[in-house]
Amino acid sequence: MKKVNPNRVKFYEFLNGDINKGQLENWVYETKELEKELPEDHYIDLISFAFKTGDLKTYISKLVDLFFDWQEYEAWRTIKLLRNIVNDEIEIVLATRMLRQLYLEQEEKIKWPLISINLGIGFESVLDNCPIESEYGNWNKEALKKQLEPINWYKEEIKNTAIKELAEITNKELKSIDMGQIVSNKHLHQLFWEKLKFPDFYGENWDALWDSITGLVEMPKKLILYNYDKFENEFSEDARILTTIILDYNKEIKEREIEIKAGNIR
Repeated sequence: MKKVNPNRVKFYEFLNGDINKGQLENWVYETKELEKELPEDHYIDLISFAFKTGDLKTYISKLVDLFFDWQEYEAWRTIKLLRNIVNDEIEIVLATRMLRQLYLEQEEKIKWPLISINLGIGFESVLDNCPIESEYGNWNKEALKKQLEPINWYKEEIKNTAIKELAEITNKELKSIDMGQIVSNKHLHQLFWEKLKFPDFYGENWDALWDSITGLVEMPKKLILYNYDKFENEFSEDARILTTIILDYNKEIKEREIEIKAGNIR
């Protein structure tokens, strides 16, 4: 992802809850370069806005929609959250709650969330009963220890998933699918549909998958299907068909590749 204009970042920080109304107001009055970012009439409206009493979030959202790039904003805040997770700069339970909120908001606003449903909703559901640090005082020591046990089970997996998805957001030519999480043929097709943004009319069958990857969507230069050995062991017939499709794809489509990988991505 290219570097975001710092004069846009302040608006993004406000929408993301990183700064408050007063901080944004002070910045707007101090930053003359904003005249170049916005048409004159909208710049005048901005500096004249009733920051303390007006619906500032709705107003700034409209400005971003009109003159900036909402997709850029979503990428910016997604990358920020994933980096915080990877660098241990946020509690993991709080992170999963924020990932869920992010996923649902992006599903509504831009249709295709920038993170997978597994990262966005799956981990929050398994840590749903775990308190965040500010809630620890509501528990006695032994009960809290028991309640926090799932964090030890899932923290590394959450971080590894965040690392993979962060790499994909910052490198549009790379995508990956965890074949080890597949639970049915229908689920397989849904994962491909979600990850590769297949059309709404996708038929969830092998012919439709072939048509999609060879002409209906823009494929990344490399798609990695990892934990493929687990998928083969559990769904041998589906794996046989999909492997044939992949071999045909790699022969037919130049400068694009689908890689089968046993085990996890390191």
